Amino acid sequence: MERLEASVVIVGTGIAGNHVAFKLAEQGIDVLMLEAGPRLSRVDAVENFARNTEKGPNSPYPSVPYAPHPPDDQLDEFYVQAGPDQFRGLYTRILGGTTWHWTGFADRLRPADFRMRTDYGVAEDWPIGYGELEPYYDEAEKMWGVAGDPDYTWGAPRTTPFPLPPVPATYMDKAVAPAAGRLGLELRQFSHARNSIYYDGRPPCCGNNTCVPICPILAKYDGSVHTLKAEALGARIVDQALAIHIDVDEQMAVSGIRFRRPDGSEGSAHGRYYVLACHAIENPRLLLVSRSERLPNGVANSSGVVGRYLLSQFNQDTTGITRDPVYPYRGPQQTSGVIQFRDGDFRREEAAVGTSLMNDGWSGNVGAPELAKKLIEAGKRGGTLVRELRQEMARHLRLNSSAETLPDYDNRIDVDFDARDSAGVPKPRVTFTVDDYTKKGLANATAWNEKIMKEMGATQVSTDKPYLSTAIICGTARMGLDPKRSVVSPELRAHDHPNLFIVGTSAHLTAPVNAPTLTAAANSLRVAEVLATELGGRN
Repeated sequence: MERLEASVVIVGTGIAGNHVAFKLAEQGIDVLMLEAGPRLSRVDAVENFARNTEKGPNSPYPSVPYAPHPPDDQLDEFYVQAGPDQFRGLYTRILGGTTWHWTGFADRLRPADFRMRTDYGVAEDWPIGYGELEPYYDEAEKMWGVAGDPDYTWGAPRTTPFPLPPVPATYMDKAVAPAAGRLGLELRQFSHARNSIYYDGRPPCCGNNTCVPICPILAKYDGSVHTLKAEALGARIVDQALAIHIDVDEQMAVSGIRFRRPDGSEGSAHGRYYVLACHAIENPRLLLVSRSERLPNGVANSSGVVGRYLLSQFNQDTTGITRDPVYPYRGPQQTSGVIQFRDGDFRREEAAVGTSLMNDGWSGNVGAPELAKKLIEAGKRGGTLVRELRQEMARHLRLNSSAETLPDYDNRIDVDFDARDSAGVPKPRVTFTVDDYTKKGLANATAWNEKIMKEMGATQVSTDKPYLSTAIICGTARMGLDPKRSVVSPELRAHDHPNLFIVGTSAHLTAPVNAPTLTAAANSLRVAEVLATELGGRN
């Protein structure tokens, strides 16, 4: 059996694990990273995307049988859906992780997001606050090259400027802003993990409008950047190594991670410390399948909370054809949003909601083919077809609203030992109910979207059925002070196992509308600092 050793073993090479690896490797600490999936070149990923007719978030990243991830069109085959609401979370298993296909929102959480129970009487307070994370937010933003508006920070106070100037507003943003203003709403430019100028060897955004699922030129930051930087500093990466079991010794310390290769052979990785960084579905799945006679409920699960308090966001789209052109399908997919409804005392009664103007039009990467098909079926040909295609696409407007969900003990991922995936691992079974608090907030925001459409003189206005986000997956290994109600401590050390840390969005207690990725990175930098201190790093 293959046996690997290092001071720190990290499972997962995405944005949480690689921030730990990079900081430790900088200090000369021996790091080993296990990646379930393959390495994938950007050229191959772009070609996969071009050839794949699905065009969804995972379309550039084929699921491999030895380490499957959710395909865009087969969610109900990948997940065991226990209902009542369909869970739609998408993530990847490739070197660099799921941020290959993320939007690129680089938001800090607001101070109130950490104190929901104290400020609004709902959800729960985090055991850490904004002040503790602020220096790590600064550090992560510099690592990524975050571009932001110096005059508007989306509710997160700053003591340092954004590293890069803002990504410019699009023509569509500027066309919609006056209509929104007449309704008493205001638009502002988002902060992005996306270069607005040349930075860190990466070019500025050139407006490909395929941020989800892939930036072809790496203007948008993704996890591959610091995974490869960590490797350059000496971190060892073993790809195509699916972690299948966590071993725990009699002193309740983790003693090894067993993994399986594509050919079925197995190995093990051993270290002084272990960091689980597999995303908010795979973290609990690995913990739960690692049950043993001594730990019948799985690893780090004396509380019974592993997999519980699953969080997502609830989305709804309003589309219309504006009277005058707004020229979508260019630039980053989202550059501006409505600032109202994201925080305030109303959160006592209904969810915060983030509304974005979607530069990718009605249907993102499939909008033009679908419209062309409709026009061809209507008998349009040649120059008439091209002219009508251009005229209608120039007036496509889509407003997307995304509402926070409340933490709920019964919203969970567990494992179905009677249903196995292609790698032979028990499938994740998801139980999720969208709460009335969330539905109320989303309904309010959507009503305002319809008012914006009316103000824009739009026709063919349509609002779709709400759906759970494919992008936001949080909770399942929550942090807390009480070992009976949480999985990890405020420093993300497992309550049950002193040498195990669990990083990423699985530790989050809430999923507010400011995106969670930057907070996951900041917390990973905190973990790296703890490990470097305990291991005696050279800095």
